Amino acid sequence: LSADILMIFIPPIGYIFQAFKFKQTKSSKGFAKFLCLLLLLANILRIFFWFGKKFSLPLLFQAILVIISQIYLIHAYLEYQEDLPMKTEKTFREYLTNWKETLNLKKIWDWNDEIEYFKFILFIILILSIICSIFGTKNIQFFEILGTLSVSCETFIELPQIKENCMAKNTKNLSGAMVLMWFVGDLFKTTYNLMYKSPIQMIIGGIIMNCEDIILSSQVLFYNEDSFLNKVFQKRPK
Repeated sequence: LSADILMIFIPPIGYIFQAFKFKQTKSSKGFAKFLCLLLLLANILRIFFWFGKKFSLPLLFQAILVIISQIYLIHAYLEYQEDLPMKTEKTFREYLTNWKETLNLKKIWDWNDEIEYFKFILFIILILSIICSIFGTKNIQFFEILGTLSVSCETFIELPQIKENCMAKNTKNLSGAMVLMWFVGDLFKTTYNLMYKSPIQMIIGGIIMNCEDIILSSQVLFYNEDSFLNKVFQKRPK
């Protein structure tokens, strides 16, 4: 029971720490919000995957909580985003009928209005619901593809942040607690998946994510101004 509880709550808690980090620094600069998109896609796909292949319930509950935490994280990101363009006020009817901006490929996941993010999430859920109703829950091959897509999205969630850190040479607004939760959570998740014989997609994805965790943790240690590694390398003679 304790393992199941940890499995459900460790990943979402990390993202709450990141939201608090934005509040602490009064800035969300340097955070790669595209990892939120990848996480949302991964966990929405995982929920649909569950209907075709009933894997462990804690993994399902974890997916639901991660989706909620990402919605909150996007809200916090926009609240503390610097140089945010002025938001155009719209009525509920305008939000409901105008999907041009929401589905504009050039603006995907780059809106300054959080309602556009919610609309996009609902759109993805609606499309997947229609597709799943067409194929039905008995189509094993289809749901295996869903599981593979889910793990593929989740496997590479840290790459946008790793790239952002490399470009900025700074991890000031990145929560160390979130990175630690990622590291511990992914290690625990991989072990959990092996022990409970989860679908092979989840096991392979977990191993790759453990490797990304090591890279991201190294960046936090290296780029953090107060870290030992940063001070050592800054003092090295050129």
